[in-house]
Amino acid sequence: MRKLFLILMVLNASIWAQSVMPRAPQETLNLAPRCQRGDAQAYRMQVEVLFLNDDGKPTAVKNNRIGYAQLCVANNPDSGLIYEITVDSFIIGTIKDIKESDRESYSLIDSISGLHFRSQYRSKISVKGNCYDFGIPLTTGWPYLEAWEFIDDFLPAKIMEQLHYTVGGRLSKIGDTATIAWPKPICYEVQNVVKTSRVDQKPFKLTLTGLMSYRGTPCATISIASAISPYSVDMYSPDTISYKALGTSQITGEFQVSLKNGNIVYAKMSERLETSITETGAPVSKNRVIKNTELIPRVW
Repeated sequence: MRKLFLILMVLNASIWAQSVMPRAPQETLNLAPRCQRGDAQAYRMQVEVLFLNDDGKPTAVKNNRIGYAQLCVANNPDSGLIYEITVDSFIIGTIKDIKESDRESYSLIDSISGLHFRSQYRSKISVKGNCYDFGIPLTTGWPYLEAWEFIDDFLPAKIMEQLHYTVGGRLSKIGDTATIAWPKPICYEVQNVVKTSRVDQKPFKLTLTGLMSYRGTPCATISIASAISPYSVDMYSPDTISYKALGTSQITGEFQVSLKNGNIVYAKMSERLETSITETGAPVSKNRVIKNTELIPRVW
């Protein structure tokens, strides 16, 4: 009797697994976002910046966090996908020696908590003038360094959502790939802080690498990779000082898409930045950082 019970358990487990995962690796999948008006998601974004020495080893770390919710207000061929974004919290960490990273201290940026803006995605990536139209506010009327940090921290979420929307209907079987050319540089300015920040983004290659389960949700994994892209930042500074960074950016990562509703349920992106910094009256210095972004669904 006990042996029969164990056999039934194994059979039931097999049946359950088949009910939530495709029955064959080559089954056609639908990874397009299928949210309807009124559907809501909540995320926690964790941003880790590692500062590297000449040998490429981390010497210091800085951690920021963004809590936000997105409400689906439209999802159709005419409007594309539109979310209303509400920022619950924005927390900025201090730079710590890598050996004492377990004693992080943070500052809650009250002026950005409650920020509300619209985020739109179309199959044809939106541009504004000579730049990618990332649609994040704070470029005017927010002459603070915190505005720059928020834009820089939220940008990976925008890029991943755009890539997901663009390829969701094109990657349908394990091993499928797609190349997405970014139509214009990713560039912006922040009043009295950044004269211009610019990445001449090389095309992204996306690959449907496999199937998995995240927190009990059946998902497909899509990997992201890009070639090394030119990067530059020109900062506002006193009249007697010039401060510029010139170098490269390279992005890799992956995200998991729910097979049930097409939502991103988890994502991570890593950007390696290598720059030469020039400052009036100082020798040129090298700066190497790795920025790791993790997007995690929040459990209410």
